[in-house]
Amino acid sequence: MSAPLLIPNTPDLVDRAFQNVYKKTSDPEVQYKKYFNFRTTTDLYEKDSGLSGLAEADYVVENGVVHVDVPIQTFDKTYTQTQIDHMVSFSKMVWMFGITKRKLQMNATELKAAIARKREKLAAEYLDNGFESTTYNHTGFAVTTAINTAGGDGLGPWDDDHTREDGGTNMNNYVYDGTTYNLPAGYAALKAIRRTMSLFKDPRGNPRPASLTHIVAKKGSSAAHTFLEILGAIKRGRIPESFDSDAAAVGSFELIELDYLSNNAYYYGMDASRALTDMEGFQFIEAQAPSLQEQHIVLKTSEIQYKIESVSTHGHNDVARSWVASKGDSSNPST
Repeated sequence: MSAPLLIPNTPDLVDRAFQNVYKKTSDPEVQYKKYFNFRTTTDLYEKDSGLSGLAEADYVVENGVVHVDVPIQTFDKTYTQTQIDHMVSFSKMVWMFGITKRKLQMNATELKAAIARKREKLAAEYLDNGFESTTYNHTGFAVTTAINTAGGDGLGPWDDDHTREDGGTNMNNYVYDGTTYNLPAGYAALKAIRRTMSLFKDPRGNPRPASLTHIVAKKGSSAAHTFLEILGAIKRGRIPESFDSDAAAVGSFELIELDYLSNNAYYYGMDASRALTDMEGFQFIEAQAPSLQEQHIVLKTSEIQYKIESVSTHGHNDVARSWVASKGDSSNPST
């Protein structure tokens, strides 16, 4: 365990020559709930599965036997709760003559912000590291943890070979225009998103096209700026990236700019009517909301400790029918 904050580490805090001491820290916006479906639980493990619909009906010859069809079980996924905590510790002298005297809110507000940062980072990393990958290493403040990104089909979120429950033709949710995968951000990419989503199938192979409602990109990135420009043209009823006065071939959408994404060229599209439901999309499941514990005083040293606790998990079973993604570099998927 780390040592508490001591006077030698923060001499300015107790020096009366400094009239003002300001807490300088990031104040994370809660963004993960915009693209992860959030729900609560009281169980250590949660499992979800499903039942498909039926295939299309068949002709029957006169006095013939009707063909029998039954639903099939869809893929399942287990979500296991994990604990994420944080603690801050002060020596009695720092707490009495520095933190308390200057009325710095270092316990409650900063501990809550620390949990908020973790959640935003975990959610954004899940998108960044989901291209044909089922695990990545998350590096925290003191611990490196392997994060599993496999869905119910055993594949990562973004893949051109998502298996279908009935064994039919694999599905693709890379942005693909029929010739090029991973199109760079632009009007051609929007049309490719629409095409890719139009080819989604249900577990029995019936058409189940999705509709683009949101695009997710790194805040201030080249991809985000491109889509902002395109949005302006679409809202004026013009074709983006063109001097033509015809209407655009795609409708408007909302842009979500994330602070914690790491790749400027990456972008993602979702159909919120599906992606933000318990049935499909990315899931963030909380068993214990971030909870501040009572102040603890270490008797031997009079050290003052504050702790925040939380229990949650995140992941996905099925995003192949509600999300698409692109690296923005026109590369082919790895085999």
